[in-house]
Amino acid sequence: MKTAKPEGSNSVSVWEDDPGTGVLVSRPIPDLSRKPLAFGFPKPAPKPSVYPPGAADFRYWTAAEALRRGADFWSARVPLTKWQVGATLKVILDEGVDLNAYYDRTALNFFHGHSPTGTVYSGESPDVVCHEMGHAVLDSFKPELWDVGSQEVAAFHESFADISAILSAIQLPSLRTSILEDTGGRLYRNSRLSRLAEQLGAAIRARHPDAVDADCLRNAVNSFAYQDPSTLPNSAPAAHLSSEPHSFSRVFTGAFFESLGTALSAKAQNPAMPTEAELLSVASDLAGILITAIKASPVVSNWYAQVAANMVIAAVSVDARYPPIIKAIYVRRLILSLHSAASIAYVPPARAAVAAPTAAQEDLAETALPADDYGISGVLFVKTPSQSCHFVALSAAGDLSSVQPLGAATAAQMFVDDLFCRGRVDYGKVVLPEARLDHGHNLKSHRLVMTPGGARLDRLLFDCGCRCQ
Repeated sequence: MKTAKPEGSNSVSVWEDDPGTGVLVSRPIPDLSRKPLAFGFPKPAPKPSVYPPGAADFRYWTAAEALRRGADFWSARVPLTKWQVGATLKVILDEGVDLNAYYDRTALNFFHGHSPTGTVYSGESPDVVCHEMGHAVLDSFKPELWDVGSQEVAAFHESFADISAILSAIQLPSLRTSILEDTGGRLYRNSRLSRLAEQLGAAIRARHPDAVDADCLRNAVNSFAYQDPSTLPNSAPAAHLSSEPHSFSRVFTGAFFESLGTALSAKAQNPAMPTEAELLSVASDLAGILITAIKASPVVSNWYAQVAANMVIAAVSVDARYPPIIKAIYVRRLILSLHSAASIAYVPPARAAVAAPTAAQEDLAETALPADDYGISGVLFVKTPSQSCHFVALSAAGDLSSVQPLGAATAAQMFVDDLFCRGRVDYGKVVLPEARLDHGHNLKSHRLVMTPGGARLDRLLFDCGCRCQ
């Protein structure tokens, strides 16, 4: 275990990124009440001090420091004036036994579970807490993504959360220095920055060997390329891609992290030896580009392509070296087709859309899906990815031809089918017991609400993906 010297009475000892890496650092005492993004932690708070790893007070300050650091980073770049739930976001550090964590629009919820090496607390990992906080951040400035029936949107929410964990970690000078040393200045290499939640991943792997990556929960260094999620299986071993949101999220996360590494090499004064200050600067640039793109992108079924195209456009005003890099990586990963990448510069409305990212977005249309297959009497009402596009942006197939997006209602149907097949829907009182699919899952991401004519599908939460198989 690596340790850092205490900086005095105004500091606390915390994990640098994940308990699985065993690196301790001293950090300033976090102000959890600081606006605009305040946190509500259990009271009374333990006295700030250097507690031993494994102690409840140590876990408290590790989670508090990571959340404060991540929230300060995002609030300045979005910018944000409050959480989606209001001025303060509640944090529940240990809600019970489960190898999981989730954001449910009322709180960040963490758990504990058993592993071969002892008890694992999901709220002790800065990776996990900054991932869940990422869901809350995205929900605060793009709330229309919450309830929409879309495989790509759901996967993107998970990708943004993983990106949040990465960018929050980069705010630590000690970690930036260490990662650049470990990777020889080539950021896009397997490292403890690219690996999300090593300890939690190991605990899950002990129970389900093919459910997570070999060295962590998910790794941002990967070779996954885009495939139309409607053509993928609804679940698969971690070595393969599926339409399950956490699995499919790795396509976008990998592209973003590769863009970050390539942009760092391009911008560094010495590409072979980028500095930690240069890494911090480029990470801030890429975060801003991503935020601008998300704000500008209409909610449509091929959401990945829309965000990627808007990233290219947003990058033009940040640094002329960035657009060709982003285009190259997102084209190679098939998130953008060759034709779409070549056409971006010739679509004036796209530039106007990015220039006014706060323009009001139209409401999402609701469709009535045939619901007999779900055991529902009547129809199922679902919000669809149906906003109007500013311009056409398409992903590519394996033969490099452009992939035509699904219609909004069809995309919603595919999303709902996946939910029921994976047992992620709480039937409530809508469906008779004999008509249900009993998967035995305790945690549900969606619920059915009885309405005139049938039922409505509402999202309950985003979880960290521990039950992705």
